[in-house]
Amino acid sequence: MRGRLVNSNNLCTNPDNHKLHICELTKAGKAEEIIDLQKIPQFICGNCGQKANTPGALCAPGPFQE
Repeated sequence: MRGRLVNSNNLCTNPDNHKLHICELTKAGKAEEIIDLQKIPQFICGNCGQKANTPGALCAPGPFQE
């Protein structure tokens, strides 16, 4: 899993779509789907540190700038 644990509480702001978040896709071994979600990251998860193109791919999205 890329990224690092930031918030051990793992509070998801969109639990209805949690199964589509990068953390769950990682657990399910769906690497190909994750690659597409991280091509041009603009958001970072406050829980796990994963980066994504859109906020909908993360549990606790916030802005990301390199």
